[in-house]
Amino acid sequence: MIQRKKKQNLLQFNIEDLHSCNLIQKTKPKSLTFGRCLYTFEYQQQHYWLKTQACNVNQSCEAGFLNELAFYQQFVDQSHSSSNIPDFLLPFQVIPHFKIVSQQKGLRSSALILSHAESPFGECAGMSLNEIKKTLLKVLDVIDQLHQFGWIHADLKQEHFVLYQQRVCLIDFEQAQKVEVSQKMQSLTATPRYMAPELFHFTEKNVQTDIYALGIIFYEWLAGKRLTAENYQDWAYLHCQRLSIELPDHLIHFKKFLSGMLAKQKEQRFTSIHAVKQCLIPENA
Repeated sequence: MIQRKKKQNLLQFNIEDLHSCNLIQKTKPKSLTFGRCLYTFEYQQQHYWLKTQACNVNQSCEAGFLNELAFYQQFVDQSHSSSNIPDFLLPFQVIPHFKIVSQQKGLRSSALILSHAESPFGECAGMSLNEIKKTLLKVLDVIDQLHQFGWIHADLKQEHFVLYQQRVCLIDFEQAQKVEVSQKMQSLTATPRYMAPELFHFTEKNVQTDIYALGIIFYEWLAGKRLTAENYQDWAYLHCQRLSIELPDHLIHFKKFLSGMLAKQKEQRFTSIHAVKQCLIPENA
């Protein structure tokens, strides 16, 4: 079932509010060269993030930012009807004409504001199996809602999941696309760490590539270590041939679950989040 939030969960900043705030630069140096700016600020004892992108600096970054703005804007446009905002989104606001002067790239316009939130992935070494399973299910529910809504994320990473007021939410929709849209990769628009084997052969992203990326996120969390590779070719070799699921003895219960998410052949991989959840908690459990 798709869960939705009420319209009042849209943020309601005005330009005067923002100009009175102290915007603290948090952009990575490399992102700055692409025209991206990321700020954090505090307003009425609450913390927020503001993201903006310079025009005519980097075509790919600009396209991604505009895609994310459009993703959020659809819910603003629909919020007057019974189709309220999905529960997997943080409180947000799209500001179409926000401008800020940056020493690096000059004038920027349009911005996205999100409420601050923390990671839902605690240290699983100190968690019970039941607590781990609850966390996995909360994250799966978020992706299930997104897919039911007709979208794939197409760039899932652990840092794209956040916990806000006891609710897991999803962020960073720059690569998001409609489920029914077939879009072959013309350039690398995914992170090699999370790429399904078929993406290295330039096939289209789909529900199953989201499932594979989520499987990598879960595997790294449960195993307590990150996968490593030196370069793109090494990542391709890891995902297409070398990846083997190794878990601590007390977590071996999750191996079948991960194997279904991380099957190298997509014909053997779970085809829906519902199937993933059924494996995690069988109906007769």
